[in-house]
Amino acid sequence: MGEASGAGGSDAKKFTSALIWMHGLGDTEAGWSGMIRADLDLSASVGACKLVFPRAPTQHVTCNNSRTTSWFDMAELPLGAQDLPPLHGCSMEQGQESAKTLHKIIDNLREEGIPSERIVVGGFSQGGATAMLTCLTYPHRLAGCVCYSGILLGADRLESLATPAAKGLPIFWGHGGSDNVLEPSLQQLGVSALKAAGFRVTAKTYEGVTHSSSRQEMKDASEFVNGLLSGGSS
Repeated sequence: MGEASGAGGSDAKKFTSALIWMHGLGDTEAGWSGMIRADLDLSASVGACKLVFPRAPTQHVTCNNSRTTSWFDMAELPLGAQDLPPLHGCSMEQGQESAKTLHKIIDNLREEGIPSERIVVGGFSQGGATAMLTCLTYPHRLAGCVCYSGILLGADRLESLATPAAKGLPIFWGHGGSDNVLEPSLQQLGVSALKAAGFRVTAKTYEGVTHSSSRQEMKDASEFVNGLLSGGSS
């Protein structure tokens, strides 16, 4: 479940790129779809960009002891780099199942005529973690990945986890400096692992920002996405 819409042109125009964006734990696509449309400033040179907002399945989440929307189970929250390494109590199995679901969405976009090299995958919190796992394990080259306040699943096994097509992928990782849900130490740990594995990571930490986004983060992400997708809209 979720929604898709157009940006940078009317829906009748042929899409030349796409952005898939995933919400966080216990959320739906409703809030982020409005925020991305309003605040992600895509350049006219990007052309017609299809926006896709999937919804996570509803399943039991251990840290909440309840059923809610979740891309994967988490044993506890809040989390820092020191908590339950290497997976920090996150279900890799469920994370990989969610990544497979996203792979099918990407495959569908390719069937519509959008090259994989012009598809960006992003998300917030659990959605950011799933975005990175999706990009790392997809068999075709993608444009890049955007992670807000996320966590890297598989930091201890990137060499075997990442497909050849994913090697060197550009990744933007923004994180609140005062995040008390997924602590900034998780960004530091994940960025270090990604860079060591040869990924091109742009890492930004926003002082005073908690487990949320900021106007500056959206501006920085806009510049990143525009850099990936501009010039290929013809």
